[in-house]
Amino acid sequence: MEKLKICFTSSSGGHFNQLLILSEKYNEFEKFFITEKTNFSQQELKNEKKFMFNVINRKEKNFKKKFIRLSLSIFKILFKERPDLIISTGALITVPVCYIGKILGSKVIFIESFAKVNSPTLSGKLVIKIADEFIVQWKELEREYNNENKVKYGGTIY
Repeated sequence: MEKLKICFTSSSGGHFNQLLILSEKYNEFEKFFITEKTNFSQQELKNEKKFMFNVINRKEKNFKKKFIRLSLSIFKILFKERPDLIISTGALITVPVCYIGKILGSKVIFIESFAKVNSPTLSGKLVIKIADEFIVQWKELEREYNNENKVKYGGTIY
């Protein structure tokens, strides 16, 4: 029987810190990472299979062009890797990972940001539509997604 293959994806900063904590619990599975390229992420993932991209900002003038290019690169990676499961802690870079992965047959688990107690993130609002499981880290945030049956309170990762 083949090992479950998991794609862990996040942007940098706190999203990435939480992803690292989660990924350590899945060492028995085949895994790889899709994240933003920072000195910290390069150091932390030096012995892991990874695909890293330059940080892009929604407010940049050429954001749309960069986002399309990013999405095409992600499609190529996911088409080749074919993960069974995608686990995301947000934000921007993870939206195309989740959508493309879903189209290619992956299950998607999205974990809303620890920093968001009372209001959803933009990436959360976008990904909840296709997520198989959607986990919030604060009970207060569970109420903000009041009409979504798939939202579960999971407590904090920290």
